[in-house]
Amino acid sequence: MFRNLIKIGGCLGLLSSSNVLCNQIKGKNQDDQLPHYHFLNDHDLQKLQKKHSNLSIIDKSYTEHILSVIRDVQTDIVDFRKNADRLIRILIEQAISQIDKKKHIKQSPLGYYDAHELKFQDEEICFVSILRSGNAFLIEALKVMTGASIGQILIQRNEETSQPAYFFQKLPQNIKDQQVILVDPMLATGGSASMALQILKNHGVKEENITFLTLVSCEQGLGKLFSEYPKIKIITAQVDPILLKNINYLAPGIGDFGDRYFGTVKTNQAQQ
Repeated sequence: MFRNLIKIGGCLGLLSSSNVLCNQIKGKNQDDQLPHYHFLNDHDLQKLQKKHSNLSIIDKSYTEHILSVIRDVQTDIVDFRKNADRLIRILIEQAISQIDKKKHIKQSPLGYYDAHELKFQDEEICFVSILRSGNAFLIEALKVMTGASIGQILIQRNEETSQPAYFFQKLPQNIKDQQVILVDPMLATGGSASMALQILKNHGVKEENITFLTLVSCEQGLGKLFSEYPKIKIITAQVDPILLKNINYLAPGIGDFGDRYFGTVKTNQAQQ
């Protein structure tokens, strides 16, 4: 069992010996291959959303191709970034669609119509990034809402204890009056997101004014966040079936999103 976990960790880019391990897995011993993971079916996803009424899972018809590309260990940084940005844009648009609207009458070139526009101005929206991977959301966020403010929270996982450790925060002074969109591409144990949510609450942000966006999540992380912060909203593109508890990575997962997006993983490690 331990050997299998080591091999999984290596192919995810968690271990420096990933080249050797992945090449071994591609060898002739058919009993020594990586597991084949199967995603939750529609019935299971519906049960999960019924359990958590504030959970939104993007329709797979919009996301399955994109996710298939960014999960692929052979995807280079150009295609990884391009497709990650596409998926991030979908999540952001979904988050905006859930913000309260105001109705009023406007004029088109041919007549009048009932307009339904955001109740809040760009300046009343704040994107808060959990560093560093959350920064990948900011390019698309500012394309959609150019006047939004940006907050950042640096939380990193202790590799020995797997517990989140807080380092730094920079948030707008009026954040308690804003609609907050918290962003982090992966939700595994939920430790970092939980700490970030508590920091936001300590600054006076109401739970009901917080939407958390994550590309890939799992049932354990979702359960933790909703048990601790039941009024927040969470939007995810996909729920992975497995959390590898020994290394706290999702499976099949994406690997280290930050390394793959920001180009801090060696090419041969990402492609083996």
